[in-house]
Amino acid sequence: MKKFPYDVDMGAIMDFVEDHFMLVIKDESWAEEELAMLKKPLDLHFCYTQDIAIFVLEGGDIDSSDFYFNIQECDWKEELLKQETLDIELFLLDKKNYICWSKRKTLSPEQSEKILACLCKQEQVQFMPDEYDINVIGIQSAYQPYELNKFAVESIKF
Repeated sequence: MKKFPYDVDMGAIMDFVEDHFMLVIKDESWAEEELAMLKKPLDLHFCYTQDIAIFVLEGGDIDSSDFYFNIQECDWKEELLKQETLDIELFLLDKKNYICWSKRKTLSPEQSEKILACLCKQEQVQFMPDEYDINVIGIQSAYQPYELNKFAVESIKF
């Protein structure tokens, strides 16, 4: 097994790094049965509400996971907004930061365009970190991750 290049906390996190989105789920361990279920396609929904971008991942033995993304806090914002097609890579890590499973997908130009349009809109919003955090907490307390799918702009078989 290969070690993940960044040290991350337990749970679900994401970022755009260099040329692609990285969605990471870190858990104590991943059983072979759980990993075997990932051979079937997963559903990844890009949701946008209240100027907040959220990726919701469902499928296999993974509980619905929500990944919040704020372009205004992205170090690679300029590179991201120049992309014609978006790449997304999903990683499952164990507690020691080893990669137990990963998969990468390039989105179609049409899928990428819908997501980038929302991110451009998000970039135009005046950013206030405390207000953003309060809005995220509000969404998380109001909705289970799978309930966010009603705000889906794009759904991707992953």
